[in-house]
Amino acid sequence: LHPRYFSLQRIRKLSASARERIGIRIPEKATPKIGEIVNKALELQDDITVEAGSSRAVFDSLTNAISGHKNNMKSIRVDIPFGYRHTDGDDKLTFDSDIPIFEGERQVAIYNNSNEYLTSLIDASSKLRDIDGVETVFLVHNPEVIAQANQGKDKMDNLLECFQSLETACGEGKISSYGISSNGMSLDPGHPLHLPWRNVLDAALSAAKNVHGESAKLSTIQLPINLLETRGAGVAKEIYDFAQDSQNLNVNIFASRPLTCYPMGGVGDGFPFKLVDYQVKLGDQDGMRWTHQIRECPPHYASCLNAALGHFDGEELLLIEQEGERKMTVEERETLEGCRLLQSMLADLDLSLHELRSFEAYENNLATKVIPMIHNTFEELDEESARVLQEFFAAHGAAARHAIAKTTRSLLLKGGDGVPSYDVPADMTLQDFAIQYLLKDDCLS
Repeated sequence: LHPRYFSLQRIRKLSASARERIGIRIPEKATPKIGEIVNKALELQDDITVEAGSSRAVFDSLTNAISGHKNNMKSIRVDIPFGYRHTDGDDKLTFDSDIPIFEGERQVAIYNNSNEYLTSLIDASSKLRDIDGVETVFLVHNPEVIAQANQGKDKMDNLLECFQSLETACGEGKISSYGISSNGMSLDPGHPLHLPWRNVLDAALSAAKNVHGESAKLSTIQLPINLLETRGAGVAKEIYDFAQDSQNLNVNIFASRPLTCYPMGGVGDGFPFKLVDYQVKLGDQDGMRWTHQIRECPPHYASCLNAALGHFDGEELLLIEQEGERKMTVEERETLEGCRLLQSMLADLDLSLHELRSFEAYENNLATKVIPMIHNTFEELDEESARVLQEFFAAHGAAARHAIAKTTRSLLLKGGDGVPSYDVPADMTLQDFAIQYLLKDDCLS
């Protein structure tokens, strides 16, 4: 549960209604704040699940944070996804078994779920697993990308080898159990990255039989399930029914990214679509409010837009020639053209509000197009111009969040393309509705 989308009070209420514990995913970039995050979580509940990265820096940070709570915690489960890692990550270790993943001609990631790589991670996490009350669960992440890498290796053969390494590690007491986190299990069977759930469970059973002949230590299956990506819920039900009838499986099913939807189930191009309301600031005096509490566009947006359009209207420069004082200098003409360009950009940003679907796409547009355009147009801005633009972008960000949340509600109500209609109560945030909906599913842990 992300504190950006849930208040501390609401997390307490959700934890009281949840079946077992609070689960928190800590992104790699938040590693310096692991201690703070773990402290907050343990204030709410004395048994928690933390999902973090698989770098040595993450292991060390978790070890230091959890060690300080030995006397006031019941248990901490640490889920460690491994296999798929980005090339821009902090961990620069390389292995002969690394498989490059490309988008076109550009390498975007590395994949490795070999015994060599797994052994290095288990060794790096040894101090973490030695803490009393800590359970480490290694999750092989998106093993289906082996097919995308076109290495000539069957993805199920690769998964069986990986599961055998994990079963061996469990038998040696080096990890508590293992699991799989996969987009492929939620994909349509016709997709090249589809990972059949039955094949996954068969691989776990075969690995256990090959290694020790006992029940499989596969404890966890993560797959995308949310209001818009509904196929995962059906897959979860099939896995649940199968596991209930099996004497050699004791697996829990978890919904990954319950608030985040990606194009084509996580394997397509494009920006994520979040099922959330946002907290926005309504001017200097009104404080923060959730977007579902605001009926129309944030009230201070119009005044900030008008102030920016007025400030960059270039009227003083136009008066120079209109009143016959003198001709504008080259520098003044360039400034006037810049003002006109900036006015056009402001108007386009205003018109685009009703078309916004993804806040990540909005931020990307600002970072790659809007901000560079401003820098290329003006060598520098005076203090007043900078202030006016800063206030506009702050207000426009609030308006964008409001517009995106409002559009999301409309799309959920409309349904279609295999998605049912969801009538989200006006007094409930989107994220609260999405989580409560999943909590009703008995198949999910």
